[in-house]
Amino acid sequence: MRENLAESRSIARLLHPRTVAVVGASREPGSIGHEIFRRLLASEFTGSVYPVNAAATHVASVYAYRDLRDVPVEIDLVVVAVPAPRVAEVMRACAEKGVRGVIVVAAGFADGGDEGRARLADVIRIARDGGMRLIGPNAMGVINTVPTVRLHATFAVGDPPPGRVGLFTQSGALAGTFLTDASRRALGISTFVSIGDRSDVSCNDLLRYWRSDPRTGVVMLHLQSLGNPRRFARIARELSRHKPVVALKSGREAAHSDIGALFSSAGVIRVDTLSQLFDTTQLLACQPLPAGRRVGIVGTSSALAALAADACRTYGLDVPALSASTCAGLATLVGHRYATNPVDLGPLADPDRFDAALRAVATSGDVDAIITLVTPHAQVDRLASSVRAVAVESGLPLLASFLGQDGIPAQLAVRDGSGTPGPGSVPSYASPESAALALSRAADHAAWRARDQGSVPVLAGIDLDRARAEAERYPKDGAWLPDAAVATLLAGVGLRAWPSRRVGDQAEALAAAEAFGWPVALKIADERFRSRLDVGAVQLGVDDAAGLTQAWQAIRAAVGPGDMLVQPMAPAGVSTVVRLRQDPIVGPLLSLRLGGVVADLLVDPLSRTLPLTDRDAAELIQEIRGSVLLLGGSGAPAADTDALADLLHRVARLGEELPAIAEILLDPVLVGRRGVVLLHAGIRLLPPETEPRTLPRTLPRALAAGG
Repeated sequence: MRENLAESRSIARLLHPRTVAVVGASREPGSIGHEIFRRLLASEFTGSVYPVNAAATHVASVYAYRDLRDVPVEIDLVVVAVPAPRVAEVMRACAEKGVRGVIVVAAGFADGGDEGRARLADVIRIARDGGMRLIGPNAMGVINTVPTVRLHATFAVGDPPPGRVGLFTQSGALAGTFLTDASRRALGISTFVSIGDRSDVSCNDLLRYWRSDPRTGVVMLHLQSLGNPRRFARIARELSRHKPVVALKSGREAAHSDIGALFSSAGVIRVDTLSQLFDTTQLLACQPLPAGRRVGIVGTSSALAALAADACRTYGLDVPALSASTCAGLATLVGHRYATNPVDLGPLADPDRFDAALRAVATSGDVDAIITLVTPHAQVDRLASSVRAVAVESGLPLLASFLGQDGIPAQLAVRDGSGTPGPGSVPSYASPESAALALSRAADHAAWRARDQGSVPVLAGIDLDRARAEAERYPKDGAWLPDAAVATLLAGVGLRAWPSRRVGDQAEALAAAEAFGWPVALKIADERFRSRLDVGAVQLGVDDAAGLTQAWQAIRAAVGPGDMLVQPMAPAGVSTVVRLRQDPIVGPLLSLRLGGVVADLLVDPLSRTLPLTDRDAAELIQEIRGSVLLLGGSGAPAADTDALADLLHRVARLGEELPAIAEILLDPVLVGRRGVVLLHAGIRLLPPETEPRTLPRTLPRALAAGG
């Protein structure tokens, strides 16, 4: 907890500096150093700004220092705008000066080949040794619109108004697009950070800062990679309970199916395009979350109303019939007895009737949100006034397609203390379809918040000291561990595989069977065929020596030579497969599916990210295809799903506590009427260079102490 608080404070210092120096501030308009310095001045930064330029005495009529160390005051934030080969030199000067925060805008590091990566390692080492937080390299900079700061330390074009949105992007090139579009749409931001190469300060750090920032109500993310997905999942899940997080994932990883599992478990609202990112964020920034999925549609165009209704149904929203009393009141306003949802008042709608219809739908109790459609009209300002008033008074989320505009039109804005559109403003969309899509995502998020998130259960019989020691004894090369090592690791979380003995000939098989006691199962050891009853690789119910000989010969004829496994016969149960694997993009994933050859071919496993809550485990069991075999029904008795859930939690705990584990494969797990039987288990370890980071970064002592 202290480490988390220290990280949040260190980010706060970056975004709330009292003094800023721009090293590389140039007198040449259009150069990066000049533009950053000029924007700091133009934004009316409330602190002091110092240009540093070894070849000039003044920049923009402000006295310039030849060296950062010559600046006669303490510097909170330094923006480094010099070429990549000179950055390390400036970083050393920052360390000597006692600077706490640095932004490096130069490229040529992570994207600069071996030489660039060596530069980056040097810069990171200097920053950490000097107790500095570092944004970049290859960053566009930061903005903080709070009136007590007014920091605009970027060279991107675009000046969005102050507001409630915390905006993060990894791409420096897209930063200008984000700021320009936010400005065009009148989408107010609290803070903006372009992170670049993410060498120190990360998205996770910003999420934790925004969690505690009272000015930020919505978080908007553009992600190219996730860094530490375990930390992202934990922090985002906590933040999303209080503030919506909207994310656009780009790059080759964007199509990765498990990105959806990570985002949905953390309550992150995933979008597919830049337009959707802004569309969804502007709704969440201005309007409340809907209590349900029922949508009322009121407008001045029957064609747009039909499009809106179709889009709502496409995106899982309901366009319900209104109550008889509401319809009767609307019939008087519309002028015919067929008035219902959608409500069309026609292109020449009387403003008073439009207002009355909008209020009738809003107060009907039949809808959870309203989409209003306003086409060009002689008295459009009066229509806008009604939309704005009903949005404020009704308490329902209200969206508009207002004259085909997107953003917050001036006529639909509710101005806050700074004069910019604030809560209660009505977002407008260029089309009814984009409005319906944004509303559906808001409804999904509201449902996620409303549901019981569950908790991670406390498990008895956990003792992982021996398991950790055992894992250290084996090379981390991705190979399957010996059975004895697997048994020790599983024992650390209170799991035990069914007894099994590997044999090389019939004599060894007979000795094993007699030691276990008849009847036994005989199967090929090769994991490709170990569960393949259908091809004869498994022989069950072998009850004497003669039967063992026949079973041995049958397996040899079916799959050829190889070691065999002898096991005592297990009690009957539903065959399932439990797998935990380290995904290189989203981190550890736990999956469950039915076992057997048909399930292998037809059923994709359901996955959940860690930590695994009791609700997650229950959903895994209830939602897999063929779950009726576990839950009971259609003549099938119920299996012991509580025992299966307990096993899932124990596997998740092992994966969390031993991050070096690449994969845990339990295939099959037989779920009986009482208890589960783990017939086979395999565990692999990650190579050291791919082991995920699971612990928070260790901050320099001065930062951790809050100094």
